[in-house]
Amino acid sequence: RRPITLIFEDDVCPEKDFIQRLWSLVVEELPCDWDAVSLYSRCPFGRCVSERLTRVQPDTNEPMWRCRHGVNWGFQGMLYRTENIERIQKIWQPIVFDEEKPNCLYLDNALAAISDRVNFYAVPAAQSPGFLRELDWSGSERINMNHEAGGGNPWHTCATSGCNKTFNAGDKCQCNDQCFKFNDCCHDYEANCQHPGPSTFCFTLMQAGSYEQTLLQDQLSIGAGIFGCSAYSVFSNQGVTLYGPQNVQTSVIEGAPAVGYSSTYDTALNTAVFVKVWNKLFTENRFADYDWTVKADADTVFIPGRLVEHLRPNTEGYPNGRTDAVYVLNCGLGLHGPIEVLSQKATMLFKDGGLVNCVTWRVSDWSITGEDDFMSKCWQRLGIERIIDFGVLDEAHCGGTVSPCMSGKVAFHPFKDVSSWRTCLWQAQR
Repeated sequence: RRPITLIFEDDVCPEKDFIQRLWSLVVEELPCDWDAVSLYSRCPFGRCVSERLTRVQPDTNEPMWRCRHGVNWGFQGMLYRTENIERIQKIWQPIVFDEEKPNCLYLDNALAAISDRVNFYAVPAAQSPGFLRELDWSGSERINMNHEAGGGNPWHTCATSGCNKTFNAGDKCQCNDQCFKFNDCCHDYEANCQHPGPSTFCFTLMQAGSYEQTLLQDQLSIGAGIFGCSAYSVFSNQGVTLYGPQNVQTSVIEGAPAVGYSSTYDTALNTAVFVKVWNKLFTENRFADYDWTVKADADTVFIPGRLVEHLRPNTEGYPNGRTDAVYVLNCGLGLHGPIEVLSQKATMLFKDGGLVNCVTWRVSDWSITGEDDFMSKCWQRLGIERIIDFGVLDEAHCGGTVSPCMSGKVAFHPFKDVSSWRTCLWQAQR
């Protein structure tokens, strides 16, 4: 018998029959070539090899410079073939500590990214009963200890928290113009703050007097969400002033944003409203000065700096927003509305007769589907190409597990009150 090594994180609890289940898995299901097994994997990417096991494979839809992140999350319980650990580490370690691939600091991402060289298997977290349960109510002593030992936030980056002019005592590294002097710049300070990458124009629709106004008021006060973009607009059914470091006056559209609901597809019937919003956006034409246009819902925890890192033109992923007409497919079930990303070239096509034509063509049924269905069908009809990037949105609708917001994705949805929205942002920034 060959020894095996089992490692738990401190915020999980094995099921009562864990030993029996584990023994059955090892003896009856694991192939002879296995090196490592995740006993609780969210959104596993690979192929099924038995009733409870997936053979993990690198998600080649995601570029390696982002460590192919977005799937195969979960190190709550890991099983290793002891005799192979040293060999795994020799392959794994250079990937994890590659300064050009910061997302590989997520160990589960890194191991999945090299699963063409390591025989990595996973038990999907969706299985019930499974092997483990997460103790959401107890927190993680491991995370708290790392945070305290680091004298602040050890995972702080300029991409997640933005560039600023002040010193933040709670952060281990800094993103201000004095960090070179004090030798405490974050690893991505130069890339994000001195060479900020593609510009973004972001907008949202707000119903005056609703929870959306409360959320956006709070986001403005801390410069988060769309207010971290290069420029932004808030559209609403009423003229409202949001107060912050720089006050924001809403741009008024005709007709109340209140909409009906489709029981057929479990979605808001909001296409007509968003057609008005886009027309208003086209009239104001502010988007034309920026490389990408982003629509984000008020209850979406959106981290603009992370999106910019995705949008940088490179040979593995995104094209140039000014010269290429593309939109981002953010969900395996199709475009999903909490965040929509469109290149400037594509937005111009949408403006110059594209939206009007799609309304005339009736590319979607407004009585049963929402604006995201209309947009995706319209953009495809107009010949706008799509970029598949499942690293943009984390939501249960798309197979994700949103809370805690620690998947490294760009946006998380939905969080409809200030407390949960801020908690998610804090988790993402950690």
